[in-house]
Amino acid sequence: MNNIDITPTIAISRCINFDKCRYNGDGDNNEFINTLKDYVTFVPFCPEVEIGMETPRKPIRLVEINNMIHLIQPFTKIDLTDKMLDYTNMLMTRLQNVDGFIMKTRSPSCGIKEVKIYDSDKKGANSRKGKGMVGGRITEMYSHLPIEDDGRLRNFKIREHFLTKLYVMSTLRKIKRTKSLDTLINFHKSNTLLMIAYNQSKLKELNKLMNQVDSIPIDQLLDSYEKMLGLIFRISPRYTSNITVLLRCVDYFKKNINDDEFNFILELINEYKNHKVPFSVPLNVIKGYVIRFNIEYLNNQSFFDPFPKALLDVNDSGKGVK
Repeated sequence: MNNIDITPTIAISRCINFDKCRYNGDGDNNEFINTLKDYVTFVPFCPEVEIGMETPRKPIRLVEINNMIHLIQPFTKIDLTDKMLDYTNMLMTRLQNVDGFIMKTRSPSCGIKEVKIYDSDKKGANSRKGKGMVGGRITEMYSHLPIEDDGRLRNFKIREHFLTKLYVMSTLRKIKRTKSLDTLINFHKSNTLLMIAYNQSKLKELNKLMNQVDSIPIDQLLDSYEKMLGLIFRISPRYTSNITVLLRCVDYFKKNINDDEFNFILELINEYKNHKVPFSVPLNVIKGYVIRFNIEYLNNQSFFDPFPKALLDVNDSGKGVK
């Protein structure tokens, strides 16, 4: 792909594997995070601790008062809204150079979805679902980056999508620092098949931008490219799109293999289509032919290895998935 050393930077809720700073004095242990530690730089943070709250502490909750969301500690009746808003503003500046976020599930501060917002600080109050005070701001300001919570990352497909977007966006951020047009062009070429799998219509828009590289200042070009790339990788690809790209890859070498080999590949793709085998099965078989026939264009495509293989753990509890 690109000759760029990629070590993504991830901002993460401190209570996930880094500190026992939850309200009850406990912390969490997530095996995926333990694996990631060897491949990324983590920036842990804890909003509650960093606004001066003790550990352990009485729980806090989001309460909607006169159509405004407040952060309340029901036991003490203390309103922490202003403190948390000031902290959030500071944090957004502090985290400008990260490549992704892993947030604590359903936390009133860090949660990015499924966070309870109550209509009162009283016991038994009704609630609706929303976002945490810090997590919500992060999803607004950094929507082009991969943002997940630790619960959802127990799901294999969500992890795979998170890692793919993380490494793509991290690579681009490093290209932005170099301001090298040639490097951007090579990046675009090497990610073409991956982007086809993710979103062909948005890729067409990005291709139009790349056709204007000689008439756009490099800083403006890179900023526009980043925003459009984030849209391409907004959601994970459909299996039908993956099949489209697999068949496109087969077209490069099908004249060099016999009918039995060709039919075997088609059978594997069909089994993937019918959910009998994972995507990695036809993908790796096709990659074997790419290596065998030394097809330079395909060899350079991130579609086959969008992130380090050691991070591809197929174990999947499925917990926390919505």
